[in-house]
Amino acid sequence: MSILNLFKKDDMVSSKKDRFSEPIFRHIHQASSSYVEDFYAHYKPIFVLNTGRSGSAFMQKLLKNFKKVTAHHEAHPNLMSFPNYAFHNQSEKEVLENVFKGARFELMLEAAIKDTVYVESNQCLVFFIHQIKALFPNARFVHLTRHPGDFVRSAITKGWHKNDSIWESGRIQMSDQKNWNRLDQIEKLGWVYRSTHTYIEDFKELYTDDVHTVRLEDLTQSTEVLKTMLAFMGIYDTFDERGLMIKLTQKINKVTINADEPENMFKLAEYPRYKEWNIADQEKIKNFTRSLSKMYDYEL
Repeated sequence: MSILNLFKKDDMVSSKKDRFSEPIFRHIHQASSSYVEDFYAHYKPIFVLNTGRSGSAFMQKLLKNFKKVTAHHEAHPNLMSFPNYAFHNQSEKEVLENVFKGARFELMLEAAIKDTVYVESNQCLVFFIHQIKALFPNARFVHLTRHPGDFVRSAITKGWHKNDSIWESGRIQMSDQKNWNRLDQIEKLGWVYRSTHTYIEDFKELYTDDVHTVRLEDLTQSTEVLKTMLAFMGIYDTFDERGLMIKLTQKINKVTINADEPENMFKLAEYPRYKEWNIADQEKIKNFTRSLSKMYDYEL
């Protein structure tokens, strides 16, 4: 059965009625001021909100198969040094807006000129979503969740909140460094999970109709869940169901440790799964994520 049969024709991306204006130019530098005004007012980019290590690379891998989609995982510049600043300085609206515009204006305008939907799943953009929504009133968001134990395990293998890198310098953390330094790695990552998803939940209360929440575990197992997400995104294409399920079950962005891996990265080739942890470590996760896990229907 073709995925085509799961969608109605009015779900197609970039139908004539949705086009905000017909460009007569082919390059960004030819864009007129009126086109740029319409671009901000009517374009419908999509951003996948997540903690990282939660399927963001998988989303880009999946969506790049759609002809009418320009899909990015971490577009450049990926703003790796900005999440913590943005998280703690939400009152600096103009600064954050200009950072985002400077980093993404050209990429997004190019996608619009090509008549494609811009989609980015970069975790670094989570704390820019209020500025994104102010710039693009028609922007939509997919909120992607993962079991907190699986997220923490994956983040530990990548050396999160332990390595010494540019990524780490920008990762969100408590403003109170004294209390922050009292936490071990598992607790820090539990705090990251809670703080990120709580921030997203607060955003969702303001823009209920513009955010679709989906669990990574469901997305990789069910074409019906995928169909619902794609319908929300306004994306329409054909897929062989068997081929699609193969794509959904492929492991993406696996941690790799090269022979010349710098010691400052603290990556791990293996780490026990959440259910294999000792009770004390499981309790650390529960203390930070219990209410969110219940909300997202994860068993701790």
